[in-house]
Amino acid sequence: MKIENVILNGNIQRALDEMGFEESTQIQQEAIPLILEGKDIVGQSNTGTGKTAAYAIPILEKIDKELRMPQALVLMPTRELAVQVANEVRKIGKYMEGIKTVTVYGGADIKEQINKLKAGAQIIVGTPGRIIDLIDRRVIKLGELRIIVLDEADEMLKMGFREDIELILSKIDHPVQSLLFSATIPNDMKKIIKKFLNSPVSVKVLREGITAKEVKQSYFLVKHSDKVEALARLIDTYTPKLTLVFCNTKRAVDELYDQLINKGYNCDKIHGDIKQSQRLDTLNKFNSGLIEILIATDVAARGLDIKEVELVINYEVPSKEDYYVHRIGRTGRAGKEGASFTLASAKELRKIEDIEKYTKKLIRKRTIPTVDRVNEVKQDKFIRGIVSVIESGELGENRELAGKLMDKGYDAETIIAAMIKKLVKFDLSEERDLNDVIIERRKRGAVKLENTERFHVNLGKKQGIRPGDILGAVAGECDIPGSDIGEIELLDNFSFFTASKEHKNRILDRMNRSQIKGMDVIVELSKEKKSRFNRDKSSDDKSFWKRKKRK
Repeated sequence: MKIENVILNGNIQRALDEMGFEESTQIQQEAIPLILEGKDIVGQSNTGTGKTAAYAIPILEKIDKELRMPQALVLMPTRELAVQVANEVRKIGKYMEGIKTVTVYGGADIKEQINKLKAGAQIIVGTPGRIIDLIDRRVIKLGELRIIVLDEADEMLKMGFREDIELILSKIDHPVQSLLFSATIPNDMKKIIKKFLNSPVSVKVLREGITAKEVKQSYFLVKHSDKVEALARLIDTYTPKLTLVFCNTKRAVDELYDQLINKGYNCDKIHGDIKQSQRLDTLNKFNSGLIEILIATDVAARGLDIKEVELVINYEVPSKEDYYVHRIGRTGRAGKEGASFTLASAKELRKIEDIEKYTKKLIRKRTIPTVDRVNEVKQDKFIRGIVSVIESGELGENRELAGKLMDKGYDAETIIAAMIKKLVKFDLSEERDLNDVIIERRKRGAVKLENTERFHVNLGKKQGIRPGDILGAVAGECDIPGSDIGEIELLDNFSFFTASKEHKNRILDRMNRSQIKGMDVIVELSKEKKSRFNRDKSSDDKSFWKRKKRK
């Protein structure tokens, strides 16, 4: 890695070479010489442009290793990002003896952090709240501070850290070099720049169309109730090394995690309710490839710096356009090509259009892979694995076992077919087209269940509802097997269905927060236990509403 007109410290260059840095990015080429000259800068750049190294390299160049006092302070919006940045600084400064970097953030043992700081730290990376706490405790002393960095500054403002940032800056009573990095420059930030920075130089490096050109973006139109199946098909077909899946809420993350675990996928999850130690452990496992699929809320969109993510999947379309940019910015980093898939229901299509306008890029519409295609990929992968074992030549005692099977009189093809059947499960079930799915009523004969509850739905034939709509909504929204849903009866203005009693609370909870064909659903227990299927349906309509009126 070479920077124009800059000769880097030999130890820093050695570390960069080991880290695989071959070419410097634009933000590094422009920012590093300015920072080394002592200029205040405002760096505007997208995620994944290499800005961490853009300030970490000159900071390490400027540190006096003989002075065991805080000389550089880096403010980050999240604990995860603080850990990532501190690790990056340590890697770049690997061969610079005597320089210590400490990470501080809330939710962790403050005593341990205090002990590390007292042992002497020149570079501190942390979140605003914990830094203020440690300044107030006189553990972090600012007398020798030379550089302060506000990284992901717009995100810190969104998270309500403006007062904390201004408080920290106001506690510095001598001139320091100030570096601010942000994807956007909102008005509140302009006020901070004007008040605290000294004639800053603007360094603006924004990728064309806001989003990274290295990311191939696609979306798939699929019913909400079929999103889990669609997600599974995409993962099975494209077999990415590491996949990051985003949901909008913590609850959605938990539910999707449970569903993927039940399907046998190697996955884990992170969101704000998970303990910090567990979140960091999960991130480390994902980063090292021990976990292949990570399901997360947007708290992770700014907090991850993982270079090998091949695929980002938006299980739900994000509520804000810039969240989409941050999400897909997790792939296609450092010049590598990445991909992003977005699963959009019909009612989310408007959000896709808004994102396209915001990013000034067309998101390609594609179709979910068929079952045949998924099985073809699985079979090819299985065959490659078998060929690899054969070519390794390490069959040992397995040849003897194969001989015993041959001695029983079966030919090799029959034995291989039987072993594949025993060891491998391909999805050979009847295919459903998830791109225009219609969940059909089971052969017109009601499924008979024991120990059931009967439910009333506020939608019927006149609203265009079909039995398959109710079956698909209940099974999908409530995550229950279709076999646990029995009789479905459609009337003009409302409907009835039965389901196993064990699902009663889940159905009442989730269905009353859902929609069918874009219409709000009201589901309640039916007071009529006896089946109505052989009675006059128009009289059912009238009698039901008379009872409702009397109540």
